[in-house]
Amino acid sequence: FEDNSTVEIGEDCLFAANININCSDNHTIYDKDSKEILNWGKSVKIGNHVWISRDVTICKNTEIPDNCVIGAGSVVTKSFKEPNCIIAGAPARVVKQNINWSELRPNQYIKQN
Repeated sequence: FEDNSTVEIGEDCLFAANININCSDNHTIYDKDSKEILNWGKSVKIGNHVWISRDVTICKNTEIPDNCVIGAGSVVTKSFKEPNCIIAGAPARVVKQNINWSELRPNQYIKQN
């Protein structure tokens, strides 16, 4: 990883297909006059029991808290602090709070509970 950036993934996470996790922009963007680099790589942290749906992009310098769901096609461009949320959109935002999720299908979940 670039610039000592890391990807940290918690326990019991579920990942659908076509997930992109980026710690950098892959190319340098710099100030034209000073030549100062403007887009250094940064880390990504994904909490415990996070479900990341299909076609999601997670950008550098982001954090996803425990027990969250990232909606299909979302682009996560910032850190979130509140656990138990559905985070969705491009750019992603909290769309539902006070949730949790199970890998079981609804009929299986009902039978178990």
